[in-house]
Amino acid sequence: MKSKFKDINELISYYDRISGKIYDVTFMKDEAKVVRPIPEIPDIIELNRDMEHYMIKSTSCRTELFGDDYDPLTFVHFSDVHAMLELWDRIVTYVNHYSDYISFALHTGDYCGGSQGTFRDFYKDGIDRSRPFLNCVGNHDTIDLERKLVEKCETHAKLFSHTDDWDVNFADIEYSMTYSKDFPDRNIRLIVLDNYYDIAKQMTWLRDTLADAKEKGYHVITAMHEPTASIVDHVDTGFDSITDYASIDSPPKIIPFESVIADFIADGGNFVCNLAGHDHHDGFGYTENGILNVVVEGATDWAAWTDGVRTRGTRLYDCFNVMTVDTVMGLIKLVRIGDNVDHFMRSKKALCYDYINKKIISTI
Repeated sequence: MKSKFKDINELISYYDRISGKIYDVTFMKDEAKVVRPIPEIPDIIELNRDMEHYMIKSTSCRTELFGDDYDPLTFVHFSDVHAMLELWDRIVTYVNHYSDYISFALHTGDYCGGSQGTFRDFYKDGIDRSRPFLNCVGNHDTIDLERKLVEKCETHAKLFSHTDDWDVNFADIEYSMTYSKDFPDRNIRLIVLDNYYDIAKQMTWLRDTLADAKEKGYHVITAMHEPTASIVDHVDTGFDSITDYASIDSPPKIIPFESVIADFIADGGNFVCNLAGHDHHDGFGYTENGILNVVVEGATDWAAWTDGVRTRGTRLYDCFNVMTVDTVMGLIKLVRIGDNVDHFMRSKKALCYDYINKKIISTI
């Protein structure tokens, strides 16, 4: 079928025009080109008030009468914010409002725009955060305006200059963007990896860090910008896109960390899932090696890959998951804040998934 756009540049221009970029000088570069006045839009809390009881209930464990040893861990997972300060601030607003329930937020890469040439220091320019906002390096964070890979120190300076409140253990690698964070009272270890620099050194560190987690009995969540490999065994939920993106895009690469994680699982390690972004649309399922990847739709409103428009001023504008992991029951619980329906009209409001027995408990 012939496209209504003459070329890729015209298509990109279209998606730029229907994005909140037109109100932000970070993208327009010239203040005179920024659309004024900037329309006020509803508060993120009010737009998502109907999901409040789902979010609160998702953080619950079973009754204390059972005397369980560990509490669930609840955090926000978002990705691919691509220099959109307004959208970052709206996520901060949400986390601040519900900080009694949410422990931290994790952004899985593409903090910059299309390259480091479009950059905003959210930690400095954004609103104050009541919880830590952890970061991760994405592919667009590593390139310059000519799409050439930049030195690791430059990427580190842009993404990892505000880590004082993270309380994480960085790998002993120069300009490390690789780290772990333990939650002993939740029985969880979070491991965040860098897909683009010092892979061999990270492989060694990852093996050691996973072995230590196994010895301690921790359930492990990994996180990186890209899925560990293609999802081949899809879970039947709205949190897994059914749009045939494979027909218009190159196949995903297999990330070297996939084999290390697979070895950990085969050796009896407790693995929850890998968290990722990059695709800009949702994914939920298993790779050929049996690794569960949970891919969140992009936080940016640039809608070419997001299973439908992301209209500013509506709840479609925002997109992130509130995620709870219960290691006693072996559950992943997702609550979608913002864009919770795709262009097929499939709902993706909430999911409870048994990651031990690999089955859906509920999905709406």
